Amino acid sequence: MLLAALPAALAQPASSREAQTTATINAINQGQYDPFKVHGLSAFSSAQKTLIRQWITHGVNATRDTLGVYPQTLEFFVYAKKANQPVPWAYTRRGTTQSIHLYIDKRFPVDKFINDWTLYHEISHLALPFLGEHYAWLSEGFASFMQYQIMAKADILPGTLPLRYQHKIAPHLKWFASDLPPADIARRLMDQKNYPAAYWGGAWFFVLADRQLTTRHHIDLASLIAQYQLCCRQGDSSAAQLMDSLDGLIDEPLFSQLLYNYEHKAAREIYPADFIDTQ
Repeated sequence: MLLAALPAALAQPASSREAQTTATINAINQGQYDPFKVHGLSAFSSAQKTLIRQWITHGVNATRDTLGVYPQTLEFFVYAKKANQPVPWAYTRRGTTQSIHLYIDKRFPVDKFINDWTLYHEISHLALPFLGEHYAWLSEGFASFMQYQIMAKADILPGTLPLRYQHKIAPHLKWFASDLPPADIARRLMDQKNYPAAYWGGAWFFVLADRQLTTRHHIDLASLIAQYQLCCRQGDSSAAQLMDSLDGLIDEPLFSQLLYNYEHKAAREIYPADFIDTQ
C-alpha cells in the first residue's frame, strides 16, 4: 500500500479528508482565517491602499476557495511601477518566509486587478513546495494550469476552461513533436528563455493529471491539492516527495508514473498534434 510509508494524516479514509477539506474551505468563505499580510503599503495613498487590500483579499479568498487552506501565512510585498497593465511583474520568494512580490501600476481600477491572472498564478505556486531549478518547468506549469482553475471558480474567466487552455497550450505543441522527453525539452526552453512554451508545455502535465483523476478517482486536481495542503505540504521539499504524497492520497502511482513518462518517454507520445478536449 502506498499509504504505509506516508504521514499519518493520509491514513484516514478519503471521505474524512474530503470532509475536512470542505469544512476548511467553508471556514475560509465565512471569514474565519486571517488571510494575509501586506508589506509596502506606505508608498501608496489611502485610496490606493484600500484598492490593494481589496484586490489581494479577493485573490487570496478565490485561491483558497479552489486550493484550500495554506499551512503558512501568505506574505505579500507591493511595489509601484508604471506599465501598460495592472501587474507587469511578479514573483515568489522561498525561505524562512515564503512571500509573493507584486509590481503594480496603481493607475488601474480594482476590477482590472481582479481580472488579471498574475495574482492567482503566484499564490498557486505556494500550494507546492519549492521544486528547484531542475523542475521549474513543472512548478510553472502547475501555476499556469491553476490560475485558470481559480478564475473559473471565481466566475471571472473569459470563456471556458478548455478554450483558455487550448488558446495557451496549442501554439506551443510544436516544440514537443519530438523524440526527446518532455522534461528535457521544457528545460531547454527555460534555458533559451522561451518561458511561455516551457510554462504551458508544463501545464499539459496537469491537464493530463486532472483528466486521469476525474476519470479514475472522480476528483479533480484542485480538490486533491486542497487535501494535500492539509496533510503533506509542510513535510515535502522535492518533486519526488510531492509525487509520492499525491499518489498516497489516491493510493495509486498516477503522478509518479506521469513524471517518469515526462523524464523518459518521447514527447510526441505524450503531446497531441493539436489540443484535444475530452472533458
